[in-house]
Amino acid sequence: MERDAFISYSHRFDKELAQALQRGLHTLARPWTRRQVIHVFRDTTSLAANSDLDGAIRLELERSRHFIYLASPTAAESPWVREEIRFWIENRPMDRFFIAVSDGSVAWDKETGDFDWSRTTALPQILSGTFRKEPLWVDFTEIRRGRQFSLRRAEFRDAVATLAAPLHGRTKDSLDSEDLRQRRTALRMLRGAVAALSLLLVVALIAGVIAWQQRDEAVARSRTSASQALAARAIEMAASDPGKAAQFALYADQVERTGESARALAGAVSSNDGVARHLQGGSDQVALNRGAGTVPITKLKISPDGSTLAYYSNPGDEMYVYDIRTGQRSATLPTNGPQSGGALGLSANGRILVVETAFNVVQIWDVPRSKLVRTITAGDGKPLSNAFKRLQSSALSGDGRWFAATYYTSDQEEQHLAVWDTSSGTRTVEAGTGSDALSLAFGTDNRLVALSRDTGTLRTLAPDTGAWSGPRSLPGFPTGPAARGVALSEDGTRAYTVTSEKGGKDTLWDLVRGQRVAELGEAELTPTLSTGVQAITLTDRGSAMTVAGDGVEVAVYDSALGHRRTLGSFGWPVISIAASADGKWVVAASEDGAITLFAATSYKAGTALPNEQRLKAGELTRDGQMGFRSAEGTTELWTVDGGNSGVRRLGRIPRAVPEFGQLVATASLDGTRVLLAAEDGLSLWDPRTEQQIGSSMSFDERYAALSEKRPLAFMPDGIHAVAAWNKKLRLIDTRSWEVGQDLGEYNDDIDSMALTPDHGTLAATDGAQVTVWRWDGNNLLQQVSGKSTAAVPHSLAISPTGQKAAVIDKDRRITILDVTTGRLTRNRSLIQNGELAVRFSQDSSVLVQSLSSATETGLQFWSATTGDPLGSWNLGLGTPGEERSWRVLTGRDGAVLTLTKDGALVRRNIGLTPWRAALCALAPDPLPEDERNRYLKDLQVEAPCHP
Repeated sequence: MERDAFISYSHRFDKELAQALQRGLHTLARPWTRRQVIHVFRDTTSLAANSDLDGAIRLELERSRHFIYLASPTAAESPWVREEIRFWIENRPMDRFFIAVSDGSVAWDKETGDFDWSRTTALPQILSGTFRKEPLWVDFTEIRRGRQFSLRRAEFRDAVATLAAPLHGRTKDSLDSEDLRQRRTALRMLRGAVAALSLLLVVALIAGVIAWQQRDEAVARSRTSASQALAARAIEMAASDPGKAAQFALYADQVERTGESARALAGAVSSNDGVARHLQGGSDQVALNRGAGTVPITKLKISPDGSTLAYYSNPGDEMYVYDIRTGQRSATLPTNGPQSGGALGLSANGRILVVETAFNVVQIWDVPRSKLVRTITAGDGKPLSNAFKRLQSSALSGDGRWFAATYYTSDQEEQHLAVWDTSSGTRTVEAGTGSDALSLAFGTDNRLVALSRDTGTLRTLAPDTGAWSGPRSLPGFPTGPAARGVALSEDGTRAYTVTSEKGGKDTLWDLVRGQRVAELGEAELTPTLSTGVQAITLTDRGSAMTVAGDGVEVAVYDSALGHRRTLGSFGWPVISIAASADGKWVVAASEDGAITLFAATSYKAGTALPNEQRLKAGELTRDGQMGFRSAEGTTELWTVDGGNSGVRRLGRIPRAVPEFGQLVATASLDGTRVLLAAEDGLSLWDPRTEQQIGSSMSFDERYAALSEKRPLAFMPDGIHAVAAWNKKLRLIDTRSWEVGQDLGEYNDDIDSMALTPDHGTLAATDGAQVTVWRWDGNNLLQQVSGKSTAAVPHSLAISPTGQKAAVIDKDRRITILDVTTGRLTRNRSLIQNGELAVRFSQDSSVLVQSLSSATETGLQFWSATTGDPLGSWNLGLGTPGEERSWRVLTGRDGAVLTLTKDGALVRRNIGLTPWRAALCALAPDPLPEDERNRYLKDLQVEAPCHP
């Protein structure tokens, strides 16, 4: 029997993964009526007992169509594996040799056309020089480490589909669609059975009920499968097409909220960081040859003040105007252009728009009134050959009064320059240019700046009088064939030149001083226009250049700082780009018609909150709710509010913080009372007056052994407080210092406590026990949950609503307690890096942990439902590897805050609800019909983003 594939692997190292891979290849896209479609050989399951093992293996290799090598350093050293690979190299086609990496590394060197053996550890040396191009290889390393061997897992499903597609002779998308179709077929068959059973009378009622239950389960499975497939697509497209990744992530969450859909949302938010709006989605129907008519004509322009965006992209005959300030389309103009990517300009305030609608024909529009003011024709209006059609360069003055352009006439002897008064349509200047390569811009004084790319000379023109200044040379300016392109800033004070010479450098020029101010090589801005950039624009600040890099990327380069930052990317090369004069807004379009507006601000950067005293992470109490700073026997006190307040000063108390531990204190919600624990008992202070207003010296058992593990917390009334000492937890009335309620005696000291932002719900850990109480308003705490986590806890957190609690144990695992049901969920993944503490997001859907590895710092996210990891954001908040250099906190409004060691306090919108809202603001359009049919056919799913 012919085999579709032969799996070669290390039995000692990869047996479990090999079994799972074989099972996944057999299962994916299998019709529900058949046992299996393809046959994959794996020796421990497919080979019968045979004393001639070597001969049997050779026979199976001869009749296998494909070879799958589970690559690892162990497999590379196995003589059996090397012999199997050697046989395939000598007898079978190498274009059917696939690599699945389970451990180690694989690196391809494009220059040598072979593997980089200095970095490749998972392959044997016999593969050296056997491939003419980079072979198909799939990374299973994280899947193997997490033992996530189920097709319900998006990562494993995607990896198996990549290997299965050539075995089936299909694309991965069509294979994925076939798998979903088979599931839907089973669902339809089940529905038919239910319909038939429903015709029976009372005798068949029980069977009918069972069938409906099965139907619901099948629908649930189908929705889960569709959600996982959509999430896998979102994760796959996050780097190449963030706009589509946002759409797929939103639909995955809408169909069924799963761990994969949550991870897709987090990844889509991260990949869309800096995106203000996806104005137009791209089309998958763009022909790969990109011949005439296959690439949409697209033109973009942002007004210099950053208020207005105008864009055109056929098919369609209209120009769209978008108000950046309100985030709404403000006008639709029937301009029928710009034709062939012709001229487009906006006045500084975005009120006047000029657009070239046919060759050398320019329309002038009043944008607020959506009114065509007049039409101007450049030249003699006679037909031109294609090479000379449309305006060669153009500029609109900031006030919208003057429009200048260079163009050819029917005689084509030389290029012409003209300036029009847009208010009257009068041509005030017309003259020969003396150069076939002029770049134009209007200065702030309305003088026209004309830079010749042929001669490197600069002249200015007064449009009302037609008077030219004398020519001014720019020493060293690249001219002739070496100057492939020149871009001028909106105000004509800066120029950026693009070289076409091998090894040449792009340059930035100050036209006011006539000097070159920056020289950019490939090491600084890679690649430059000469090596693949399709468009460029220069801001008035002069130091900031916006470029489309590497064909599909949009990046901002600041020449003063030497810093290049990628704003985003597209699935197809960028063909048009524009920016506001201050560099705060960038818009770009790709060859498939996608248009995206980018902002200099970052979603992940969050909102900075006030911290005038620069309170630092190391000056917080253990629960993160109070800050303290001692000096000369007194202690300044603050509270971290969140919201818009940031850090709020409470006042001062005339006592110093103990040198051997952090401050053990709690403040009332209004900040007027502070309870302090010390060796001599509890004391109550008014930090506003710096006066002590009470103290407890009457306990038979004083609050002793002060340390970070002795929790203290005020209740919502600001009078009662919970204190833990000597294995007891007690509610104390700070007016009388009487114990109002004994909350129990425990086997161990209370390790940690956590309060909701309103102080209405309290959670505490004692050894492996987690107990939750709620304040009943009658000066008592009512226990609502008590559960053993079967592990020694390290830290505790409670959700803002008090419905969930999370414990990180000393095994570095997260356990989540549903307070209402008492259900415990323990995650399977270990916390690898960062502080062993988490905080809940405001919507209680995500757990946030400080991430601090050897190379990065930021936020790590975990599902507050399953405890599974959802991804991370590298934000550069602290010192890599230094866990205490910054803290994650919960604000009084439940928001997630971060405080760094230099005092930067930032609020971030974390959670599935705000992430979904953020993505809907960026990509609100529903899925295209073909994508919806591929993933959601037979499922009732509303669009996730409602108008």
